[in-house]
Amino acid sequence: MEPDGLVFDIKRGGTKDGPGLRTSVFLKGCPLRCRWCHNPESQAFGPERAVTTGELCGRRMTVAEVLSEVRRDAVFYAASGGGLTITGGEPMAQPAFTAALAAASLAEGIAVAIDTSGFAPWSAFEKLPGVTGGLETASPFAVASTLTGSSQGGGGLQSAVSESSRWGGGLQSAVSESSQGGGGLPSAVSAPPPLLFLYDLKCMDPARHKALTGVDNAQILDNLRRLDATGARIWIRCPLVPGLNDSDSDLAEIRDFVSALHGVERLDILPYHPLGLEKYVKFGKGPRPDLPEPPSRSDIDRWRRALSL
Repeated sequence: MEPDGLVFDIKRGGTKDGPGLRTSVFLKGCPLRCRWCHNPESQAFGPERAVTTGELCGRRMTVAEVLSEVRRDAVFYAASGGGLTITGGEPMAQPAFTAALAAASLAEGIAVAIDTSGFAPWSAFEKLPGVTGGLETASPFAVASTLTGSSQGGGGLQSAVSESSRWGGGLQSAVSESSQGGGGLPSAVSAPPPLLFLYDLKCMDPARHKALTGVDNAQILDNLRRLDATGARIWIRCPLVPGLNDSDSDLAEIRDFVSALHGVERLDILPYHPLGLEKYVKFGKGPRPDLPEPPSRSDIDRWRRALSL
């Protein structure tokens, strides 16, 4: 039987969660409780109603129902190098549905990105098309990486550190020095590896990671190493909040960890912005979190310098 999934939103026409024009499917339920979370309605593993408006958030959908929305922009994906982004919540908390949706999309020629915190059993990642073995087994991904002639060995990150305005801060994304934006590969390879992982790195210190997100980061880092060993396409994303996870030592630890990986294509900074915090009251999740002011331009420039690899 085809698995269904708990979906709380589908947004078409996005440009921030992967290359090209994208449709983002937001799955409901997340095991993390990040202090800066701007989608608190994504956290619970079940439908819920807004206490202020009564609107229902979350409904069960089949793969076919979701695909009927996703394929509406197929012509634009092809023209822009875009596709589907499965996000959340945490998509790896619904591994069977995420895997089935990814496989069905790829079968129709729609590229897929998985936007994940990495907090899930490795067995959840192994359900995804093309992900096998982790540190123990070579993957078909590695073949494509070799054919591109990229200099990924030894932790060489090809693209410049860039800045994403995913959090609504009105910041223009920096242009990367690499030609990864459209997802195209040299003519020696007919298509890129099937999945792109948008993988969050929030804080390297285990105790502080738990204080900031509610979970330890050991599994997150282990899964990232395993994905890297398969040769999967990976974009690292760093949600940074002034005074919480942006010290010089925080940034140096992230930079050193990413430098030791082999297949990371780019590193994006996601500057904190308070957009969406009013939803804590709307969904009865308590008052707005007490967080600092959004970062200044000088903060972001310092982050970019510190994370340049």
